[in-house]
Amino acid sequence: MIEARKLGHVVLKVRDAVKSKEFYTRTLGLQVAHEGVHSGRRMVFLSLGREHHELALFQLATGEAPEATQPGMHHMAWQLGSPEELRAAYGELKTMGVPIESANEHNATRSIHFFDPDGNRVELYCDMVENGFETLRTLGSRRDPLDLEQE
Repeated sequence: MIEARKLGHVVLKVRDAVKSKEFYTRTLGLQVAHEGVHSGRRMVFLSLGREHHELALFQLATGEAPEATQPGMHHMAWQLGSPEELRAAYGELKTMGVPIESANEHNATRSIHFFDPDGNRVELYCDMVENGFETLRTLGSRRDPLDLEQE
C-alpha cells in the first residue's frame, strides 16, 4: 500500500496568473518562491516560506469557472492557529472587500469560505479540538453557521 506522508501542494489553472498571485499574496500572506514563463504560459509558485511551494498558479484557463455540480476541486483549506486568528482574518477579508461565502462551526474546526478570482473556493480554518481525526470518527461532520461579527 502507498502511504503518502502529507499533501505537498495544489496547482490551479488560472486565467490571469498575476491577478491570482496578487489575490493569494494579499489574502493568505503567501510569498512568491518563483515566477516565470514556460512554453508561453505564466507560472507562479507561492509558499508560506517553509516549503518550495504550497500553491502553484499556471495560466492555462480560459472561459468561466465550472458549475458547482461539475467534478473538480470543492475547496482548498489553509490552517490558522486559533479562533482569534480566524476572527481577525474574517475582519481583514471584509476590509479588503473579499466577499465571505460562509462562516461555519464544525465538530473539529471553525472555518470561513470565500472565492478566488477564478471561482475556486478557499477555506481558512482553525482546529477546535486536540484530536480532529478521532472527533470526526466519533461525532461525524456538521456545518452550523458561525457568527464572527458578534464574537
